[in-house]
Amino acid sequence: MRQFWVYGYEATSMDDLVRATGVGRGAIYSDFGGKKDLFLACLSHFQNASVTPALAIVEAEGSGIEAIATYLKGGVARIKEIGFPGRGCLMGNTLTELGPHDDEIAKVVRAHYDRLTDGFARALANEIDVPPTQMEIKELAGFLAVSVQGLWAYARGADKTGNLARKAEILIELVELKLAAMSCKAEPK
Repeated sequence: MRQFWVYGYEATSMDDLVRATGVGRGAIYSDFGGKKDLFLACLSHFQNASVTPALAIVEAEGSGIEAIATYLKGGVARIKEIGFPGRGCLMGNTLTELGPHDDEIAKVVRAHYDRLTDGFARALANEIDVPPTQMEIKELAGFLAVSVQGLWAYARGADKTGNLARKAEILIELVELKLAAMSCKAEPK
């Protein structure tokens, strides 16, 4: 997974995978059928090992904007721990590299984006007591999901956590402003 994450799918050869895994080429073909199937298994593993634990706070019952802020702070902390420049998000990296050219991969990436959007929508809806399916909340959650992916992509070229952390703080501030405006519109006059 790290090999694909750092170098991308296209730049990773079978020889790279043999070196990275310590497993022979024949075993990779036997267990996975080939590079693409191994890559799809890595995307699934990334969801289970990285995304699910990181997003758990946002997906928790009763979560709100503070949970989203904590999620972002955790992402910045993980990037700092790994070191700069960051790797970005494997799903975001995959979206830009393969998403436009491979329908199967695009479906996996869309499911990831939908999960982020749905989690953010539920957390945001808790802040102003509206259904998470309300159009304005879904749009704000979608904006947040796209922005978060952009933040992680930006980390691939960033050299300071503080700069990345400040961008995450500004994102939360913008979302809070929008929520406040939505709350005002929802209140009876």
